[in-house]
Amino acid sequence: MKKIYILLFSFVLILTGNVGQANAEGFTDVKPGDPFFEEMMYLFNEEIISGYKDGNFGPKDTVTRAAAALMIARALDLDTTPRDTDFPDVTKKNVASGAIDSSLKLNIIKGYTDGKFHPDEPVTRGQMAIFIARAFKLTEEEAISFSDVPIDKSSYSSVRKIYSFGVTKGYSNGKFLPDSSIIRSEFSGLLARALSDRFRLSINTCGYEPKSKKQDRQTVNCLLTREALKAGIPPEIVKSVATKESGQWKQFDSNGNPIITADGGIGLMQITTTAGYDVDLLKSDLAYNIFAGVDMLNKNFKNTNLPSIGDMKREELQNWYFAVMAYNGIKPKNSPLYQDSGLTNTTAYQEGVYRLLSEAYDLSNINLVPMNMTSLDFQYDKNSTANIVFKKMHYEVSVADKTLSKEMFEAGDTVRYINDGRLRPSPGTSSREITKITSKDKITILGGLVYDENKDSTNTFAWYPVKVEQNGKTYYGYIASKYIK
Repeated sequence: MKKIYILLFSFVLILTGNVGQANAEGFTDVKPGDPFFEEMMYLFNEEIISGYKDGNFGPKDTVTRAAAALMIARALDLDTTPRDTDFPDVTKKNVASGAIDSSLKLNIIKGYTDGKFHPDEPVTRGQMAIFIARAFKLTEEEAISFSDVPIDKSSYSSVRKIYSFGVTKGYSNGKFLPDSSIIRSEFSGLLARALSDRFRLSINTCGYEPKSKKQDRQTVNCLLTREALKAGIPPEIVKSVATKESGQWKQFDSNGNPIITADGGIGLMQITTTAGYDVDLLKSDLAYNIFAGVDMLNKNFKNTNLPSIGDMKREELQNWYFAVMAYNGIKPKNSPLYQDSGLTNTTAYQEGVYRLLSEAYDLSNINLVPMNMTSLDFQYDKNSTANIVFKKMHYEVSVADKTLSKEMFEAGDTVRYINDGRLRPSPGTSSREITKITSKDKITILGGLVYDENKDSTNTFAWYPVKVEQNGKTYYGYIASKYIK
């Protein structure tokens, strides 16, 4: 049964289970209006966090690693039954032992290199970011920079994830204070936001505000990339479609009016099929217009009436060929081959999109179209606007040509440079070089993609924060996504 904090409370001392009482107004040391009061009471009602036997909540008390494990385990409804663990300093005598063991098995909380857990050690804000990101399996990262969370910080990726999820915004001075111990009130605020939409902060993805009509190139790059990743589509595909539809990636004209073409195409993604979408938002909201375009591509990929390619792994660029074709229509004009001659129809929509992709990501040496297509595979009347009838429903791509997305890597992934390149101190070609990178160097991705510091850069690709191990030395910086594999 949930506890009702407006009445008389019973409290459980978080690590001992002792019981005490508070007055009828609630906890003796917190009151409405205090920072994170509502969040603290929410967690108390949900039996996730407890008070002390003396009637205090202890909002300014630091949170230990054991307490953090226990509260996170309760929030996720994990088994908290006390038991022996793999850590010599956490036995079943510790009331948090079950929570620690369960959290460890789910990779939420880890031990130290000395083989111990250090249950009584205070949790830092950076560690808490890591715990929440792991516990709630967060993947999306906001391209936000805190002055005290450099890319070589262990919590770098996790801080960006909980920011994107609406768990924190850091401090007004541009800092996150990752090494500061977290107190119970702050812990309550972060955990409650992770658990409930009621407390979650509103975040403008990529810094985009719908009413602003902001459309600088790199904000649009971020929006296209983020929406693609959310849908599980290679960003290269989405951005190449966007370039085909609107070369300058514009939603609005110079007067701030939505771009609508003669055939009724709306905005950046040139949406013509509006059924199921809010037409007003398609015109007025760049992010929504991108969402609709990505949604259409996703539906096309799942459409079993279109031919499949290979094993249809979503991260392989070639597998989106027919989904891209259908974005513009499976009409005779988009037949991959001319029916009369059997030659490649270089004017087909999907062929144009893949040429743009090849140019933007240095893939000219790769065959990005399916193998062994013949004109007999596509039945149509060239004088009609009726849809093509597909006579063959599956194609393959050679093993040598199979190409994974360059922009779907995650923190912890190891990649290689295709040839030689440069490691830069900030995301952008105008920044100085830290060191040259070769194809032999080990490169570890440290976080999600970031975008060119020059907001008007016309580059389609994005940048990864990375660690480079080279000749016994370690460097940290940024590399362009187009040059890795």
